[in-house]
This record gives sequence, C-alpha cells and structure tokens, in this order.
Amino acid sequence: MKLSVFFSFLFSLALLSPNASAHGDEIATDPGVAKDHFTAYGQSDRYELTLYYPELNAGQDAHLTLYIADFKTNRPIDKAEFKISATENPQIVFEAKQLSPGVYELAAAFPEAKSYTLNFQINHPNGADLIAVAGVTVGKKLGASETPETPSPAPSSKWGWFLGGLLLGGLAVWFVSRRRSRALTVVLLLTSAWFSTPNWNTAFAHGDEEHGPKSGGSGYGKSVYVPKETQFLFEILTQPIAVGDYQSATTMYGTIIPSSGGLGAVSAPQSGRITRVSVAVGQTVRAGQTLAILQQNIGTPDQVGIAANNAGLAVQIETARARVAATKREFDRLKKIEDIAAAKDVQAAEAAYNQALTELQTLESRALGANSAANSRTVALVAPISGVVGAFALTPGAEVSAGQTLFTITNLSKVYVEAQVFASDLPTVQAGNKFLVKSNTDERKNAAVRLISPAQTMTSGNQSQRVLFEMDNPKGEFKIGEFVTMKALNQQTSRQISVPNSALTEINGKTAVFLKDGPEMFTLSYVQTGENDGARTVILRGVEESEKVVSAGVYEVKMIYLNQ
Repeated sequence: MKLSVFFSFLFSLALLSPNASAHGDEIATDPGVAKDHFTAYGQSDRYELTLYYPELNAGQDAHLTLYIADFKTNRPIDKAEFKISATENPQIVFEAKQLSPGVYELAAAFPEAKSYTLNFQINHPNGADLIAVAGVTVGKKLGASETPETPSPAPSSKWGWFLGGLLLGGLAVWFVSRRRSRALTVVLLLTSAWFSTPNWNTAFAHGDEEHGPKSGGSGYGKSVYVPKETQFLFEILTQPIAVGDYQSATTMYGTIIPSSGGLGAVSAPQSGRITRVSVAVGQTVRAGQTLAILQQNIGTPDQVGIAANNAGLAVQIETARARVAATKREFDRLKKIEDIAAAKDVQAAEAAYNQALTELQTLESRALGANSAANSRTVALVAPISGVVGAFALTPGAEVSAGQTLFTITNLSKVYVEAQVFASDLPTVQAGNKFLVKSNTDERKNAAVRLISPAQTMTSGNQSQRVLFEMDNPKGEFKIGEFVTMKALNQQTSRQISVPNSALTEINGKTAVFLKDGPEMFTLSYVQTGENDGARTVILRGVEESEKVVSAGVYEVKMIYLNQ
C-alpha cells in the first residue's frame, strides 16, 4: 500500500510539471531606448545614418528626422546633398531640409501600411555613397508588443494533472504487483523519479539572451544607449583603433615660470602721492602706456634750496630788465637820427638791445621751470612690457614710498618650464627630442615645449637638475607657478595599439574606455594600459584593432552610463 501511494505521488508530480517555453529568437528592448519614436539605421564605410520617425499612417503626411554622421569619427555631416527613394514604391516624393549640422528633416506621405526600405544617395566632399535604411514601418503603433506572452497554466489545470497522476500511479503499481518482477519495479521507480520535479513554477529558457547584466566588473552592465541627438549635442567623437608607431617617453615634473619678458614690475622712484590711476586690474596694456601719475614729496632742505635759487633768479631778472630798457632807449635815439648818425653806431645799439632781450628771456624761462618743478615735481609711471595688469591697491591720494612695487604686468604668451631632471633621465633630454607638457590639474591642457638651456643648477632637496624649456602659450592657459608633467619622447618607435589619453576614464577604480558598437550603442571595456607619451597611451589588453573608441565626450558617455 505504501509503495502504491509513493508511485502515484511521483507520477502526479511528473504530469503536473508543464513543458518548458522557449523564446530564443525574441528581440529584447535596449535600456534607455526612446519611447516616443521608432528608429532605423543604415551605414557604410563613409557615413552612418540614424532615422527617427513617429507613428506613420498610410496616406498621411509624415515628418522624419535624419542624422548623418561620419562613420569613423561620428562628426555631423554638414550641408550634405542627397536623394531619397523607396524600394517598394519609387513614386513616393521626399522633401528634405537641414535643421542643424548633421540633422535633416524629411517630409513624405506613404500610401500603404507596410515596411519600406529607403535608399539615400549622398553627395558630399567626403565622398559619394548609396545607403539603404530598412525597416521603416507604416501602421506600427508605439509601445505595441511584438511577442505575445506565454500564458501560465491555470491552478485548476494543475490539480487536474495531479489527480490524474495519482490514478495513473495506482494502476501502474497494481500492474507491477500482479507481475511480481523486481526489475520492472526498479525501472518504474527510476522512470517516475526522472520525470518528477519539486518546482511547480513555469520555466522559461532564453536561447539567445544573456542572463543578468553584462558584467564587466561593475553592477551597471557594459552597454549604454546614447541617442544620436545627444551625441551631436555633446560632441561625442570616435576614432578607429589601429596599430601604429608609438614613441616611448620619459616622465619628468616641472613648474611654469615667467619668460624673460613675461613679468614686469613698476616701482615708485621716490616717495610721493598718487594723483591719478589710469588702468584697472585685468586690463591689457601696451609697453610705454601710462599707468599712474606720481607727485613727489619735497623735503625742507630742498624747499630752502629752491627758495634761494628763485631769489637769485629774481635779482638777475631785474638787472636784465634794466639793461634791456637802457639798450632800447639808446637804440631808439639812434634810430631817430639815423640819417646823420654813423651806421656802425646804429648797428651796435641794435645788437646790444637784442642781446639784452635774449638774456632776459633766458632768465625768465629758467625761473618758470624752477617754479614748475617746485610746485609740481610729477612723474609718469609707465608699463615696461605689454601684458595684463595684475592686482594692485592704489587710489588717487595714496602715499607711496621710494622702491615700493606699485604694479605688476604679466605676459603669458610665452612662458618657461623649469623641469626637475634626474641623472638617469638626462640622455633623453636632448635638443633633437620632442617634449610635451600636460597640466596636473586639467588633463585637456597640453602643449609642446622647446629645450633652451641645459641644467645650470641643482635642487638641494632631491639633487635633481633644473632644465629650462620654452613654451608658446598664446591663450594663456598655463599660469605662473602651475605644476606640470613633462614627457620626453624617445627617438625610437614601436608598432603598438594606442588610444588618445582623452579616451581613458576610470570606473570602479579601473581604467576603461567606451567602444562604439552601433549608431547609438556604446560598450564599456576595461583595459590594461602600458606606457604614456603624454598624448597617447599603449593598450596591452581590452580592445582590438578596427574597433572604434570614444575620443571626445567620454565624460558625458560615462555619466549616461552611470545613471542608466
């Protein structure tokens, strides 16, 4: 009796378990895909087309948005000329107009509710091409599910199978007991155990789908969806990965210092009072431009000397005036009797008068200059170099002392880099090598520098040698006192895979890049890096040749990835 109940229970469990359902060919919805439009893609080795379109109804005017990007760099294709035709109905007329670089609006009316393939014949300086965009479906509704869900068995159906299994198990036990065969009993027991299962829930098999997130060391998965309009907005660019020549580099550290004519200071020549300030902080000035007016202070000894000098000049002026008056009277008398006076007497009187008049004018000019110097004694403070005025605290009426620095002017168009070079790195510091500088605070700031002076002094703290480099800095991106990292490129090259430093990012403490898998899909790839020459980094593992890596807009892709 116990054996009968056991067999019946096993058969009931076997019959209760439903058949497994499979949907290996189901197309899963990508995370982040827009719900307000459909998308169709097309691409060639030159261009990449992304077509957005809303619900399309047969016979009604439709407006579609087309994005055209360069296949390799993802740059928007501006001012492209193209013709459009539909394979299923060549009579459909398409009108296109450009909305912005790489973005075009298409207008057309589709006569039938079916799927269309649009052929784009593109003419652009990058090259002519013919690209098909398939799957533009008319009559399809947004949010409609393409795969119906598999219904779960009803509870009543389950209990029916269970009771049926009990009955079938009882008949099987009765049949075995009549035959009294141990071998048959064992076979029946194993068969019932094989078909039984303790799980009553419906089981689904995913033939082609991945289970769980595509883990790459993070809990976010590896893929990220970035709409094409977002890519254009944030200027997300790519470049193909290829094996190329790579120059290894030696890393050094340095500091930005002023060039020979890059820093000017204006000091007060004497004690005095500022009467006028003609510039403001941050103002750009030219060499020789007046910055301020300084009125010098006059001490007591100077004042006594000026008074004595003025008194002496006054006596001399009075004497000169008396001589002028006497010579003028004599000259006028002789002029009246010129017809009877000797000619030489008239000429002598005229010469004496002119000389007395000249002496008087000279003395008066000296007196006027002395009075002006005594009363004003002003000095114009001018800019020694062209540049930008630094911070200062001067106002009209301010008292200054002799030697006090009043203004500083900085010209950052050309700066020096003082690098610390150790003895082991000296062989790479040669005039023929190439040197690159990168800011320690902003990795996007980098520039080439030139060696202008070998080491002349050493740093007492670490015994490194101070080597001087010159750098053009037209935009003033590098500031005086800024710490920088310098790379000295070796002359020998090697063939390796490398990516721009701008392509590298860090996620979960690991170095990674984003690869472009499709028009709107990007994949996170953790990489193992090698040497860095200041502009590019060798990739030892994590990427393959011919893949496309995001080289600009990496931060934006990273933020979208972390927030998806």
